Amino acid sequence: MRILGLYDDHNCGCAIVENGTIIAAIEEERLSRIKFHNGTTEDGPPLLSLQKVLEMTSSDSRNIDRIAVAIAPPAKLLREVLRDLFVKQRVPRWILHSFFSKSIRWDRYFLFSPYWINWYRIQKLKRLLRYFDLGHLPVDFIDHHTAHTASAYYTSGKENAFIVTLDGQGDGLCGTVSLGKRGELQRIDAISSFQSVGLFYNFITWMLGFKPNRHEGKITGLAAYGDPERTREVFASCFRMEGVEFQYELAKKVLHHAYPHRSNYPKLVDASHGIFDSFTPEDIAAGVQDVSEACVHTYISHHLKNHNFGEETDVCLAGGVFANVKINQRVAEIPGVRSVYIFPSMGDGGLCAGAALKSYYDHCPEERSLISQRRISDVYLGPDYSEREIEKSLKASALRIEYVENIEDRIGQLLADGHVVARFNGRMEYGPRALGNRSILYQPGDSTVNDWLNKKLKRTEFMPFAPATLTEDSDQLFLNVEPNRFPAEFMTITFNCTKKMQKDCPATVHVDATARPQLVSAESNESFYKILQAYRKRTGLSTVINTSFNMHEEPIVCSPDDAIRAYKLGHLDYLAIHRFLVSQD
Repeated sequence: MRILGLYDDHNCGCAIVENGTIIAAIEEERLSRIKFHNGTTEDGPPLLSLQKVLEMTSSDSRNIDRIAVAIAPPAKLLREVLRDLFVKQRVPRWILHSFFSKSIRWDRYFLFSPYWINWYRIQKLKRLLRYFDLGHLPVDFIDHHTAHTASAYYTSGKENAFIVTLDGQGDGLCGTVSLGKRGELQRIDAISSFQSVGLFYNFITWMLGFKPNRHEGKITGLAAYGDPERTREVFASCFRMEGVEFQYELAKKVLHHAYPHRSNYPKLVDASHGIFDSFTPEDIAAGVQDVSEACVHTYISHHLKNHNFGEETDVCLAGGVFANVKINQRVAEIPGVRSVYIFPSMGDGGLCAGAALKSYYDHCPEERSLISQRRISDVYLGPDYSEREIEKSLKASALRIEYVENIEDRIGQLLADGHVVARFNGRMEYGPRALGNRSILYQPGDSTVNDWLNKKLKRTEFMPFAPATLTEDSDQLFLNVEPNRFPAEFMTITFNCTKKMQKDCPATVHVDATARPQLVSAESNESFYKILQAYRKRTGLSTVINTSFNMHEEPIVCSPDDAIRAYKLGHLDYLAIHRFLVSQD
């Protein structure tokens, strides 16, 4: 069975799942070149990504069986919203206000508009499907957090797992806990988006002058330079746990506007009465990171204790909160957690794949017994380009071009000689991390690289570049790797570093002595593995810097033309694209 998955909001995109395996997936931003492309705005629907996944898999109305859309059915969403307002919140003044003015949950919309918002989104997607002659196919609507849950569980290779989703908000919720048992999912808890730790982190990102929904990673990096003890009491008055329930105390102080949407952030600042004014950005960042880690740790620990599979449990994670690699490390350290797995496209870009996976196993229940055999092997699920296409783009670029048969060995030599190499090879990665196919590589011993290379790329970062490391040498460089070697293949978790790593690879180690590695094996990426081997042969080091191949505020490069443009703008030393080596001199 072949299923097309779609998602239409920010980070929109499309995926194809065949017989329980993702065979193609891409976010619209990589093709439109609009960062975090939002299909519900003037950016337009995920037309290019839909066209591309159909093209990549030779799919059309004759071989696609169903369509899965990561949107809650309008009536279901409205029921949840009304239940949340009238039963859970129980604040008559807010409810009455919502009938006549801006809704406390839905920003500038009125109380009953959730129904019409989702209805309108669905109509737009149906028009898009008709454009591709797919409008007559059966459609399954999968709510936001169910799609997140499915993305993590059905790609983990775990038959029995404990699945947690946490994000800003989606379809009225900001988080869920589910049990996965022999291929079936059972939700056991849900968190209203009124109490979203993701939106609180988003608010602090905005308050510190960064772009919410985009620069949260900068706050995670900045946090290591501050002291959470200085702001702990302040943050406890803003966001805390009451027992095992998230409580967004600051949002509750905003009359009529308890929903912590970005349009209400100025009101939240007013409600804070200047309590953050006397603290440095570093201490504020440290505080929000600390409270987020603590709340997530408490929440997951509680539900693990109440729903234990045994002495140790495999935990699967998805949702934007788990883009925070430090939180993922804290989850892995919870007593009773045997392993963690984070879906590599953990944010909303992963919803299209999650919806398609959920639809597949709903309609093929006999296949659930096979999920342990369907662990995702890699995320090279985007487009590839032929040698002829690449050569055509290079010839039009007026750059100096050399064809190198053993390109991996040459890259290893260039890195050992201290050159920066931008690499473009094979299928593009799915998700927010560049994993060797659309990456910029450099040696890890130069601790000044974070300043001068980020300046070249017009970036402002507080977290060091990530290390790509030969998996067989990882135990010499990182502590307690073994239980979570698998998520480390996707650069989704941090580890404490050994003294050797700190000494030999300072450019990849943060001030708190942690790093977020990509562990590379011949099975996961043979060509990239050969580069690391070539580098180790010359230097004795198993690690190189791996940062995403893009300019600041732009999506990771997708096409040869994108790569050539970013290479020129970044004034990088070399571009290795397929088996072509390109230089600007």
